[in-house]
Amino acid sequence: MLSILQFRRRNGERSAAAQLIWYGLVAWAVGLTCWVFWRFRTMGRGRIPRRGAALVIANHQSHIDPMLLGIILRDRSPRMMARRSLLTDSPWPMPWVLRVGYRCIFVDRGSSDPSAMRAVLQELRSGRLSVVFPEGTRSLDGTMRPFERGVWLLIKRGGAPVLPVGIEGTFDAWPKGSGPRRRGRILANVGTPIPCEELLEMGVDRALEHLHDRVDALRAEAREVIRRRTGGRWPLRGPADEQTGGNTCTAGR
Repeated sequence: MLSILQFRRRNGERSAAAQLIWYGLVAWAVGLTCWVFWRFRTMGRGRIPRRGAALVIANHQSHIDPMLLGIILRDRSPRMMARRSLLTDSPWPMPWVLRVGYRCIFVDRGSSDPSAMRAVLQELRSGRLSVVFPEGTRSLDGTMRPFERGVWLLIKRGGAPVLPVGIEGTFDAWPKGSGPRRRGRILANVGTPIPCEELLEMGVDRALEHLHDRVDALRAEAREVIRRRTGGRWPLRGPADEQTGGNTCTAGR
């Protein structure tokens, strides 16, 4: 049977119609748009678990990032954490799309939100995927911010493997404080899932540093691939060329 029709495996909580619409038709249309404008590509898609729980973490350069993860992870129909202010700051129908279509888990930025944490943990305990951006907000210059400690609680209490994803090029396409630009190249790099037990053995500080470096390595690897494919035209030169940690050669292993 085609993977897209395996509704119970993908997400037994969502109806078949919802999965076909939001993670089928809409994801296809958004993916095509991203390819036309930014030649969007994905590396390492085969590393995404087809079954079982996983906490997906990614860097956050732009408003485009959640859309890209929705495309990359469409086979699992995941729920994502999003700031609650999007419900009031975004133009219609985006609040309705986020709340009804993608059933985002909304969180108040800058404060602990037990209800949001419980919702993410429930997704993991039910064997599904949940997506978080541990930096808490978009990057100002394409580089990665430190990870907030809230993600550690999700790792510790959720007991699920962590799937790191590095996204590169979305800062050029839609930087913070600006509108979208119809130029640039975007590449998402999916890493190998990291067992929860491995992170718990490290302790909170070492684990967060390790995860930050892993995601940054994936991002830097994607950056080098884009630059090689475009003959150096993209991404634009800037602070994001300075990798903060990790090894781009082994990022996906």
